[in-house]
Amino acid sequence: RGHKVVIIEKSGELGGAFIAAAAPSFKEKDRELIEWYKRQIAKYPNIEVRLNTMVKCEHCIEKQGKFDEVVICTGSKAREINIPGKERAVESVDVLLGKVKLGKNPIVIGGGLTGCEIAYELALKGHEPIIVEMKDDLVSQKGVCLANSSYLREWFALHKTPVYLETGLKEVRDGSIICTDPNGKDIEIACDSVISSAGYIPA
Repeated sequence: RGHKVVIIEKSGELGGAFIAAAAPSFKEKDRELIEWYKRQIAKYPNIEVRLNTMVKCEHCIEKQGKFDEVVICTGSKAREINIPGKERAVESVDVLLGKVKLGKNPIVIGGGLTGCEIAYELALKGHEPIIVEMKDDLVSQKGVCLANSSYLREWFALHKTPVYLETGLKEVRDGSIICTDPNGKDIEIACDSVISSAGYIPA
């Protein structure tokens, strides 16, 4: 539209959380989209990119230059599971980015879109994932394409992936987790890795 734009990014790469979101093998089009944005940004001389630059306050923004408007796009951070043994769990983003090594039988805590996509990707790679979800259905959040949510539910059912609905996590142990089932009873589920996919809060 003719504006002169400056992008200030704290990391050394453009893409933010979308890099992790596009990491699964079946999301090649999302990875292509990130690369398209990078090419378009490099193409236009009226877009300046400042990588590895942290902005912590209004004064820091002023030091970066004289701007007419400031648009805050700082994304979100993972919601922490505040239960005993939480340090034994790994974050979903770290799994997506390949930063952690998982066992054969990982449990995914959270059956939203991210958790289900992680479980699906792990299953494609030969793992045998288990999904634990507090709500009464998988991918229950609004705004998700029905083709995606229906496919995931049906794929898990077809391949007999263990799914525990209306089940709350109480504790992470070595080799298992303790949950509360829909009847309020404690149950123990064996696993060798625990992945936290409990959603995100605005940063």
